[in-house]
Amino acid sequence: MGRGSFGAGGFAKAVAGVAVGGMAASVLYQVRGARRDRRRFAPPGRMVDIGGRRIHLWTAGTGSPTVVVVPGLAESGLNWAGLLPELSAESSVVLYDRAGLGWSDPSPWSGSALRAARDLRRALRKAEIPPPYVVVGHSAGGHVARLFAAERPGQVAAVVLVDSSHPEQFRRLAGSRAELVRLTLREVLTPLGPRRLAFDAGWSGRARGAAEARCVPPELVPVRIAFDLSHRQRRAGLRETAAMVTVTPAQMRRRSAGLGAIPLTVLSSSRDDPLCADPGAIAERRRFYSVWYPLQEDLARLSSDAVHVVAEETGHHVHRYRPDVVVGVVLDHVRRARSGGGTR
Repeated sequence: MGRGSFGAGGFAKAVAGVAVGGMAASVLYQVRGARRDRRRFAPPGRMVDIGGRRIHLWTAGTGSPTVVVVPGLAESGLNWAGLLPELSAESSVVLYDRAGLGWSDPSPWSGSALRAARDLRRALRKAEIPPPYVVVGHSAGGHVARLFAAERPGQVAAVVLVDSSHPEQFRRLAGSRAELVRLTLREVLTPLGPRRLAFDAGWSGRARGAAEARCVPPELVPVRIAFDLSHRQRRAGLRETAAMVTVTPAQMRRRSAGLGAIPLTVLSSSRDDPLCADPGAIAERRRFYSVWYPLQEDLARLSSDAVHVVAEETGHHVHRYRPDVVVGVVLDHVRRARSGGGTR
């Protein structure tokens, strides 16, 4: 019996050793792959030192006001690169990578919207990109855009909120906070090493499919894949998600006052998302939209000079479905600012 027990214990230790070794190999493969990606894909924009760490600002075009794009939750400016040619044809444009996302250095602090807004202000100042700004915020980036504008309204020519998050959304949308936490936990528990190996070996097209679904220019798909397989980007995204789900509506309202008379366009998605094809998905989308639309209407009350525009046949990522609508709205604000802020 003693030998048998010893044998069972030895087998268990051997299995544990293999598991630990496998995890160590996975981590090593992931770290080396991420380092390789950082060498392969140099930042296309400016790395701006804001005091011991650098923020990446992808800049294009010339002229004033400067269009500043703040992407959604856990997203880098890369996802807006497809709009750069048309926007930069008429004015200066900046795509902002928040701390740890895209090419920006990670931050030792939380991923709060307030900190992201202040990082952006410091980066623009250090990069000598002067106001006025037309600030465009998508989804959770809308919180950052609002805070940025509310803190220095004299520097902001206009704000565009693209299907922006709302301080009350978790309270009003039943189960939305729990669903975001569930998705986040699933992401945390999915090791990146095996996913990277499956992609590198050609066993899985999941990473490429996810990147192509972002509608980035074809030449940037490999960069998007690298970001999706980056542990640094994952950590930054988790920090942003944690900051978002823990902030209370009252805290958000205190941090983000109204916008006074700053010209504002709230550009929201439509009730009918073309990606919702089966009856169940259509019904769920319509239930969601019955709450989401009033929240978007409420955002339009932030300014005395506001308009709410619905981009028909679009889902949450309006800039993917209808980039022409987004470009049109933003450039309307650029032209209005240049003409002295006349009537719409």
